[in-house]
Amino acid sequence: MSFKKTISILGSTGSIGSNTVDVINSNKKKFSVFSLSSKNNVNLLCKQALLLKPKIVAIQNKKRYKDLRNNLFGKKIKILAGDEGVIECTDNKVEIVVASIVGIAGLKPTLNSIENCSKLCLANKECLVSAGSFFMKKISKSKCKLLPLDSEHNAIFQLCDFNKSNNVESITLTASGGPFRNYNLQKLKKATLTNALKHPNWKMGSKITIDSATLMNKAFEIIEAYYLFNLKLSQINVVVHPESIIHSMVNFADGSTTALLSSHDMRIPIFYALNWPSREYYNIKKIDLLKIKTLTFEKINTHLMDSINLAYYVLKKGGSYPLIFNTANEVAVSYFLKEKINFLDILKIIKKILSKSENYKINTVNDIYSIDKKIRILTKEYIMNR
Repeated sequence: MSFKKTISILGSTGSIGSNTVDVINSNKKKFSVFSLSSKNNVNLLCKQALLLKPKIVAIQNKKRYKDLRNNLFGKKIKILAGDEGVIECTDNKVEIVVASIVGIAGLKPTLNSIENCSKLCLANKECLVSAGSFFMKKISKSKCKLLPLDSEHNAIFQLCDFNKSNNVESITLTASGGPFRNYNLQKLKKATLTNALKHPNWKMGSKITIDSATLMNKAFEIIEAYYLFNLKLSQINVVVHPESIIHSMVNFADGSTTALLSSHDMRIPIFYALNWPSREYYNIKKIDLLKIKTLTFEKINTHLMDSINLAYYVLKKGGSYPLIFNTANEVAVSYFLKEKINFLDILKIIKKILSKSENYKINTVNDIYSIDKKIRILTKEYIMNR
């Protein structure tokens, strides 16, 4: 007799969360959903709840609680609200937690889930970018297995067991190059929000799409890889690969390189992570190399290289600098999305905030939130007064 694996999805209405729901809905014989959470999207959360029948749903925005309660009235689903409600979603023991809440808001519930699941599938960047050392210490002291959901890190995880291998020379993260891959400086100065939101390959949320345009997303992935795989900075490389078919490569000491190829569909790494350590059949489109024909590789656009350089810089500085880096970017991107600053201003603002900030000590999770709050205020004040 086979038993269903129990799953909680933090951030079920976002891009990763929605893809996870799709994967589970196609494999209901294998998985049973215990809880779902969302920040604001009541309508989609209700649809997901009716589809997957979880025990608990939570809406982070307390103002949407009544709507959620009314829409799920009589469905025998426990309904929670607020940050504490989202955290409560992870209080019960489940086999798998998918952590896909965007932003620093995802840190506390993800940390809480470490003690209550055997497998944590991580898509929240802030856990590693803002709290890498702190977060990985929590993981190392637990019995929870950490699996990355980002296609690049998921690929590296599949290609090499870093706990057993000491013959890895380096890794290579691939980047699509984003919508401004071939833009010169003059065109970048005129880049609009509409331009920036047109990612050539992936369908993602607006914030992460802008991060892809600035290459900040790739900068964050460097930081994530540093903590996930216990690498030296000199072992992490980035190359532009416009087709997004090769997701990452591992380069071994003997001169050989392994690469993972698949179509750019996030359901593939999600399905792998949910089923790990086994590989299961998945009825999804497979790549056809004869149709693809060409795989190309390029250097990073020099006018967007600052994002990559800053990732190495904040990792060298250590302490709270990666957190400051992330928070300043988050605030700057929010202003760009409101069209209150220009595209190139994003990097200028981040550089300025890094130069103005001290290196704070991080001993507790509350330290992380306190520093994040300080940097948000500092960044907003700088933007308003510049």
